[in-house]
Amino acid sequence: MSFVENLRKITNNLEDSLGVALVGMDGIVVEEHRRDNLLDLSALAAEFSAVLRQIEEVSEGLHFGQSQELCVLADKGLILIKKINPEYFLLLVIHSEGNFGKGRYLLRREVAQLEKEL
Repeated sequence: MSFVENLRKITNNLEDSLGVALVGMDGIVVEEHRRDNLLDLSALAAEFSAVLRQIEEVSEGLHFGQSQELCVLADKGLILIKKINPEYFLLLVIHSEGNFGKGRYLLRREVAQLEKEL
């Protein structure tokens, strides 16, 4: 299965989704699938990869272990980040009133598949 097929499974099963991307920890988008053509997943990926790296440093420094997920609720959307492995993560953007729980479930389900492919 291709990466874009994995991403489509997320957006097709979550009507509130705006887009999803497979991202390297360097902030570069490997693959993306968008419903909203105005959504700049590359910019979000670049900025949130930096945030995720900072969270990793703090979490490790406090002996709290590695972070696995990050959620940001903003006025215009909800950003969910789920790490696949130390090099890659999924970034999902849904409407701010969207189904947060279903988004988390779909990310977790696809992470299991992507771990094998990466």
